[in-house]
Amino acid sequence: MKFVFFLITTIMFGGIMMNAYGDSVDEMHDSAYEFMKMEKFVEAIEMYTKILEIEEYDKTALLNRAVAFANSGNEELGLTDFSLVLEKDSKNLTALNGKAVILSDFECKSYNNCGPLQSLQILEKMLEIDPGNEDIQLKRNFMFKNGLDNIPKFAIFDVRETNGDYIVNIQQIVRDRDGNLVSVIENAGTSISPSILTEKYLDRQEEGSTNYKKEIVKIGENDYIKWHYEILNNDSERERKFFGLSKSGVTVADGEENGRQMTLKIDIMSAIFPAVNIDVGDSRIKIVEVFKKI
Repeated sequence: MKFVFFLITTIMFGGIMMNAYGDSVDEMHDSAYEFMKMEKFVEAIEMYTKILEIEEYDKTALLNRAVAFANSGNEELGLTDFSLVLEKDSKNLTALNGKAVILSDFECKSYNNCGPLQSLQILEKMLEIDPGNEDIQLKRNFMFKNGLDNIPKFAIFDVRETNGDYIVNIQQIVRDRDGNLVSVIENAGTSISPSILTEKYLDRQEEGSTNYKKEIVKIGENDYIKWHYEILNNDSERERKFFGLSKSGVTVADGEENGRQMTLKIDIMSAIFPAVNIDVGDSRIKIVEVFKKI
């Protein structure tokens, strides 16, 4: 964690010399800078706090004090300072990155209390601001990768845990080779990744599916984006199959290794169905409806 923050600190310090303050404030910045280099974060915090007593909104002081707070174990205060910067400059990449780094190390206790999920959403916002930034893309990808315990920073969430933010209905219709209805089954449980990657995946279904439709609908008092699409699967024509799980995923670029472009497969939606056998010659239509609260 400290190593990452020093990268942020170095970036911030580069901006100090470009700011024009009165001599006393300028000297205080120089002193705080020296404290940061010596990892005397408590002293640096005190100096930046004095600067902020003189200049209520000194962006450099707020950003660097946030870094000092985080490095001294006061992550919540670091988040507060980064948020103060974002109140006036919502696209400040340094503040957004700082929040993402801090939150990525928090626990993911539930859908509504998941630091890594908040970190992911911030990183996705950063990619909207700077779409071609490979460093941000790699940080986004890291949130989906398994750690030493083979568990990703956060898993995709059971739709029932999202408090109505997401609704997913999936129906599988099986017919024999003569077109006679064999079975109709519906998802018994569904999980989803609450990310922009999921929305982009759903948007792309317009190209490879039938009866695609994206619209705004109202459910109760809430407005939702609704995606509807249907996929015909004839993959059972040659052999008898058994299935009870359906997964959807995306593949994203994940940097280079030894001159080779690496990729990462990310699961963005999975559904459990009552187990069913599909005989040779059967066809299967999957009808998907996904709702996201606006």
